[in-house]
Amino acid sequence: MGSGVQLSPFLAPADPTEGLSCHHQLLAFVSLLETTKPYLVNCVRVPALHTLLLFSRSLDTNADCTRLVADGWLELTVPDADTALRLLSTALQLRFSWEKLLHQLLEGREEESGRRPSSRDVSALSRGLREFLRMEVPHRLRQLTGLEKQNLYIGPQTVAAAPRLPGLFQGMEMKPDEVKGGHRVTEFLTYNCLTDTDLYSDCLRSFWTCPHCDLHMPFTPLERMCHETPSEEAAESSSKPSALQRPYHCDVCQQDFTFTPTEILRHKKQHR
Repeated sequence: MGSGVQLSPFLAPADPTEGLSCHHQLLAFVSLLETTKPYLVNCVRVPALHTLLLFSRSLDTNADCTRLVADGWLELTVPDADTALRLLSTALQLRFSWEKLLHQLLEGREEESGRRPSSRDVSALSRGLREFLRMEVPHRLRQLTGLEKQNLYIGPQTVAAAPRLPGLFQGMEMKPDEVKGGHRVTEFLTYNCLTDTDLYSDCLRSFWTCPHCDLHMPFTPLERMCHETPSEEAAESSSKPSALQRPYHCDVCQQDFTFTPTEILRHKKQHR
């Protein structure tokens, strides 16, 4: 009998770092010159990840936002879920701020008063864009095949209510998308509508300690952001002085405080 080679039924895992780079680029151009042939004029290289997040007409994500599809044909993969969530959250805030300033500028031109965006808001947006473009995030970029485009979305689902993700989509109304599935967050963003080969990516938890309340327990990346944002808001509100507070000098412990009337009574009871 001749000897043969037995193939293992398990495929070797792909290199997790394959295709990862912080320097994927796209080609942007100012105008299109059409003569006998079309020519791109004033071309410039731009960072792919940041440009697609800021300018794509449509952005579709999976459950933990580690996989995004821009304009239905370019796939971005950010392996680290925490980084992907924060990057997308920053991009959303910048897009809304930019759009708001553009609306103010256009309205100012139409009005006789010539009301224009404040220099403070413009400076804040410019600073935010610079910081965003300086972020180096390892990611993959590839073009989807025709077959992948046909099976890109999960389709309409029977969903009772939209998930609450305050850390990522603050103040935004999420509605089920009747075509792609998932939830439509903005005119350009649809959350959790992509088919995902990893069925467990949105439920894997790891231990994490909240820097605000010291809670230590397993969280998914989305749960971390949802927990951390209310903690930050509570910390900010607690640090703001109350209108009822006034200076108070304790004759017993000889210390000066800034207390509300209720806090003064509570402090006096401690010395009884």
